[in-house]
Amino acid sequence: MNVSEKQKLQFVSDTPKPLVRRERPEMSASLGAVVCCAGYGKTSYLAQLNKDCENSVLLSFKRYDNSPERVVSLIEAAIKSPSDLTGDYDKVFHFTKEMSSKEGGLVLIDNADVITDKEASSLLTVICDAALEGGFRLLLAGRSIPPFLIDYLMNGSACLYGIREMSLTRSETEEYLKLINKSYDEKYVNALYSFTLGWCAGVAEIAKNADADGEIPLCINKTYLEKYIEYNILSDLGGDLAEYLKLTAFLDAKSGDFASTVFGINDGKTREERLVSNGVLLKDESGRTELPEVMRAVLSNTLEYDRKRKITERASQYYIKEKCFAEAVKLFDVSGNAAAAERMLKNYGEKFLSNYEFELVGYCGDIIEKNGGTTDPEVLGILAQYYYYCGELSKMEAAFNMADSMFGKENRYSVSRKLYNGLIRFNKNKKLYTENVKSACEYFEANAIPLPFLNKQELDTLSLILNGSDDSGKLRIYRFGTLRLYVGENEIQCKSRRSLELVAYMLENEGKPIERETLLNMLWKDDIPTNAVAMLHNLIYGLRKELGAYGLENIIIYKNKCYLLDMSMLVEDDREILEVCEAVENSDKKKLALHAGVLEKYWGRYLGGADSRDSQDMREYYDRCFVKASLMAAEICREKKDFERELLFLKNASDTDPYSEQIICNYIKCCFAYGKPDKAKKKYDDYSKMIDDELGIEPSLWLRKEFLSGFSNEA
Repeated sequence: MNVSEKQKLQFVSDTPKPLVRRERPEMSASLGAVVCCAGYGKTSYLAQLNKDCENSVLLSFKRYDNSPERVVSLIEAAIKSPSDLTGDYDKVFHFTKEMSSKEGGLVLIDNADVITDKEASSLLTVICDAALEGGFRLLLAGRSIPPFLIDYLMNGSACLYGIREMSLTRSETEEYLKLINKSYDEKYVNALYSFTLGWCAGVAEIAKNADADGEIPLCINKTYLEKYIEYNILSDLGGDLAEYLKLTAFLDAKSGDFASTVFGINDGKTREERLVSNGVLLKDESGRTELPEVMRAVLSNTLEYDRKRKITERASQYYIKEKCFAEAVKLFDVSGNAAAAERMLKNYGEKFLSNYEFELVGYCGDIIEKNGGTTDPEVLGILAQYYYYCGELSKMEAAFNMADSMFGKENRYSVSRKLYNGLIRFNKNKKLYTENVKSACEYFEANAIPLPFLNKQELDTLSLILNGSDDSGKLRIYRFGTLRLYVGENEIQCKSRRSLELVAYMLENEGKPIERETLLNMLWKDDIPTNAVAMLHNLIYGLRKELGAYGLENIIIYKNKCYLLDMSMLVEDDREILEVCEAVENSDKKKLALHAGVLEKYWGRYLGGADSRDSQDMREYYDRCFVKASLMAAEICREKKDFERELLFLKNASDTDPYSEQIICNYIKCCFAYGKPDKAKKKYDDYSKMIDDELGIEPSLWLRKEFLSGFSNEA
């Protein structure tokens, strides 16, 4: 519903009073909100309106009032409800009825933005609806838009007032000086207003501490403004804007020489002393603190786009010159300067990759992607290498394809694509991809082009191809599921369960010598037969005979009355699983993303079929790794909004650890995000039935609430 002329009611007092704004545009509507950062006198303004209006109520919320109980409690304190009213909504309806019955009723709500609880917000919408019916006026205030007011602003039934309405005018600045019993000439008033741009806190503090107009820019060290800005404003501006101010404020001082002087100091501690409050407030050459003009301009919402662009470019150039690339990229992100991000990748991208500074490449890539992408082949080539590092092979392929399409013949991008695909797919067709990789390397060498970035796994494959090293004659092992041993395409058969357990135990010891007695105790536990030594010899003889057909009979060595495996004759076919476990141990998401394919199905029990002494502990360890890795992979997918793949990883984690409520909760939330509430309900029902059948218990209250909240959000 639109605000009609009939509904418009002035919020300003008819009788001039101290601290009431009188010369700004009228704040007029049945429902309105004042939203601006700290220091503009919102609370004082509401207090004055409450004092001037005979039939007004002021509700002032604190952060701990963000609940329906606290909201109702404050409303009850304002107008006592009859004792027979017990429901929260009944009490709120009574409050609105009481305010509607009063002539010129006015409800003022300070810090309305702290109310984000769904039920508490719903109670406040009842008051908003009643105000729109014309029974009374409602004015809210906060540092950000109250979430429950968004719909009213979108449909035009509420009016929004901000910094321009709350800033002091020049004449109000002069009036304030009279209120504090100070008499200043016109030059002082003009200087104070020009310096503060009507920011109330600045006017009040500076006026009390500056006796002459020349002292105005230099008196901040006499006030609390420095701490006030740091605590009350930067914390509310949002990370991007606050970071922007910190990164650029020093460059917008009186002259470029000032910045050069400050940042020309090599000693970090001395420089730190010159940059007060993380670079937001500065000191001039005489050591006096001053508020940079760009800070005032941004706070007053008057910094013009063209000027902001110039300041950003100047700051970016400085940081790039000083090799502070992370700071420069932050500025690109805040300003959306995709062209600068492209220039940085063209000039420094190869260096970032060689130094493993992938975050910088990734940040630049995100900025470029958010602003429509790039057609520059050099930039695409850098991004393709980054995507390869991250395991995003489809994006790598797309970047190389786009770069390649700009040339009519073989080029470094088409050859790089051939190299990567050959190394990544090598084991699928060794003959074909060996030729492709060698051809790519010859092109790079002939054209004096360095090889693109390669991960260790592909570097090892490249070394194998170029140096002629061949693992085809080695014993290949795969330890998950049933222990499997291969030479080439041929599987080595262990003739008995004890043969399998012998190999498993020797593998667990990773080539370390094992005494004969230890092997006997492992194979026969506490019931060692009288001919155990002969039986052990027969087991080893059988294995040597089986391996002898491939020239590997000496892989089992007997030395100094101990047995051991020659690990140089082994190849770990399950290396990728071990890489995933290492990534889990180090919480390395990027490394895990490279090997996420092994998590698409359960990799099997460690040394399945064997029953060595330590295998049970290792099985539990690798199962825990599988669950943790699946959850990490699901989190990566959630960040990319790839809900289908996230569900796959969560399902695998749940199948391995079926009693974990946290995994069930993550699965349910993913179903709702994916738009599949039926799958969420089925998972919850299946889990409830399982723990009831097996444990005789119900899901926790926490899980039930999480499950039901998903349906309430759907509604």
